[in-house]
Amino acid sequence: MARIAESVTAQVRHMDYIDAARATGASALTIIRVQVLGNVLGPIFVFSTGLISVCMILASGLSFLGLGVRPPEPEWGLMLNTLRTAIYTQPWVAALPGLMIFITSISFNILADRLRAAMAIKE
Repeated sequence: MARIAESVTAQVRHMDYIDAARATGASALTIIRVQVLGNVLGPIFVFSTGLISVCMILASGLSFLGLGVRPPEPEWGLMLNTLRTAIYTQPWVAALPGLMIFITSISFNILADRLRAAMAIKE
């Protein structure tokens, strides 16, 4: 996160609208709050949203392997782990937790793409 914020801040700092804001007499705090922070938060939100799906798949994988949450807690990877003996005889039973992991992960990735498109850096 810090690397993303640093690189985007370095890009935004050299944009023409920062020079225009300085020329109009805006204070440094106003430039940081309005121009820089407004353009730095977008890529951070996009990265965070994309990271949610990665963390969710990682947590499900660890729970499937038995290294995640313990049995009284509901978790999709744990559900797949408990249903792994039934996968060969009744594959539709295990399809629901796997499908939910897939749909949720794709949804967060689509949300990240839409956020990236909506919060593009002003040129």
